[in-house]
Amino acid sequence: MSTCRIHVSVFPLGSSEPRRVLAAVRDVWHSPSWISQRQFKGGWLVETLSEGVLPDQDNQAEFSQKLSIAIWQRLGRYVKVVIDVSIDESDACHRQELNRSDYLKLMRII
Repeated sequence: MSTCRIHVSVFPLGSSEPRRVLAAVRDVWHSPSWISQRQFKGGWLVETLSEGVLPDQDNQAEFSQKLSIAIWQRLGRYVKVVIDVSIDESDACHRQELNRSDYLKLMRII
């Protein structure tokens, strides 16, 4: 298995929501090695960075979808979630950003 570096950005959040985002990230994968929480354009922006091996059953797209769903469930609403996955030391990056229509479709299924 290859090691992945995963950068997650979540915006816009209310002041009490960053801890719920972090709980969702920890539930799906593990605790981030770097966390940034700051006010940005009238809301809160949370960014995390983690490294590790993706679960065996997940490819990058499946993992990104699973993490986005976990964040939306914790918050009970749609927010923009951008997930960048880099394999090993490669500069190549897989970016996943599900939109509001993806949210509506996926949350209906669950």
